[in-house]
Amino acid sequence: MPTRNELKELAKLRLEEAETLFDTGLYDGAVYLSGYVIEFALKARICKLLDISEYPSSGRLKSAYAVHDFDQLLLLSGLKEKINLAPVELYANWSITIPWSPEMRYKPKGSVSKDEAEQILNAIRDKPNGVLRWIMKYW
Repeated sequence: MPTRNELKELAKLRLEEAETLFDTGLYDGAVYLSGYVIEFALKARICKLLDISEYPSSGRLKSAYAVHDFDQLLLLSGLKEKINLAPVELYANWSITIPWSPEMRYKPKGSVSKDEAEQILNAIRDKPNGVLRWIMKYW
């Protein structure tokens, strides 16, 4: 499994890729990759919290940590209470990102509009209340 630093780099890379897809009009793919930005960032935070170099994904821990659910990852990252106390803008951005799931890959072309994709990307990268920027403070 990837190391904490690899997860950080992957989160940044997936955001670049999502932005490129958005710029070329591939909104479904942009939103799909956007979810991995948040997933990888939270998993990097979990590595820091657990003081481990690689994300746990095998053995008995696999069932607890091999997840894509943002609410569960937020809890595992130790950031659940922090987001509940966060500024309204950050909490609103979090609310925009949580409907994501890896099953979005099966949605037909055109399932996501340009406006929806832009809203999700902005929720992730918004300064200073973007979800990725907030997680980066703790990873």
